[in-house]
Amino acid sequence: MKGILIVSHGKMAEGMVDSAKLFFGETVEQLDALCLKAEDSPEDFHTRVEEKIAQLDSGEGVIILADLLGGTPCNQSVALMSDKVDLIAGVNLSLLLELLGRRMSDEPFAMSELVGVGQEGLVDVKKLLMTPEAENND
Repeated sequence: MKGILIVSHGKMAEGMVDSAKLFFGETVEQLDALCLKAEDSPEDFHTRVEEKIAQLDSGEGVIILADLLGGTPCNQSVALMSDKVDLIAGVNLSLLLELLGRRMSDEPFAMSELVGVGQEGLVDVKKLLMTPEAENND
């Protein structure tokens, strides 16, 4: 089973792990979070990501989910990508839940499918719920 590491500015990653437990139970194997704090240097964060990858990898690799493309958590993970370490930036709960579900069922997936699920999770609900008549008045 692939490990999953969520990296973020502040405690967002911890919150996502906590939310995932509502859906998958208190013990979700090979899932962890690393949160960048204001006092962390990029180098220290890089070392922590490297250590966490080693802990989460049971031989099948690790998928890192970063909060923001171009941010320190993502940038420090880029250098650790390999044939066994993948990285997706712009994580959301839809993407995480899909990944956990597919991982539990051993359902094969492509990284592009996961990205698509994350993108589909972004919806302008007001526009979605508007009637055609109301939309014409917009």
